[in-house]
Amino acid sequence: MSESSTTGRTRRLRIGVLDNDPCALEYIVAMLKQPMGSENNIADIWAYTKPAQAVQECRFGQHTDILIVDMALNGLTGAQVAAEIRKISPDTGIIGITSYTPEVYEQVLADAGAQALLDKGTLRSTLIDAIAAVAEGKHYPEDSAFPNVSESTEATHSAAIHLTSAEQRIITLSMGHRTSRQIADELGISIATVFSHRRNIKRKFGVREWHEVIAQCHALHVL
Repeated sequence: MSESSTTGRTRRLRIGVLDNDPCALEYIVAMLKQPMGSENNIADIWAYTKPAQAVQECRFGQHTDILIVDMALNGLTGAQVAAEIRKISPDTGIIGITSYTPEVYEQVLADAGAQALLDKGTLRSTLIDAIAAVAEGKHYPEDSAFPNVSESTEATHSAAIHLTSAEQRIITLSMGHRTSRQIADELGISIATVFSHRRNIKRKFGVREWHEVIAQCHALHVL
């Protein structure tokens, strides 16, 4: 969080919010615009409903100190987005939020390198404290199993999807609407080898259907 400007004990933060529910997004942004006390003040807020927009903002925009991300994002999970953000922005603190039972997502989100997971129903009482902790590179709450920001890059190795160059090429060609036969011909391999690569890729993405792989890659702009 080295790019945050500080004056005395006041830290100026740039915070992003990703939630596919526009009403929830508006509510969280309004909450963030309220005074947060003397320890931390928000310098800038950006908010999106689509994961690809948030990923692109973190990749190409001004440094984001903290990302607040919903766990359910129309076919993607907040953990998948968190793992992608962690790869491109190692020192961005990540706070997950959910309307469901937090325990369902805690382990996978921690593995993705996030620092906290909050119940949406209690944001009024937890969000400010979570932001204050994460802004200092810590996890929240203190007794949680989430990694600190400095530990999160190592933690996310287990959540990140690691693809071979051949697998990346097959996904890229598939996103270009090539058929399996066309991909095999272009790469100089058998169609059976293409199918074998696709099985391995689906296993790494944790899905059963090839179109789900392509949808995730489009949503996250991972290739």
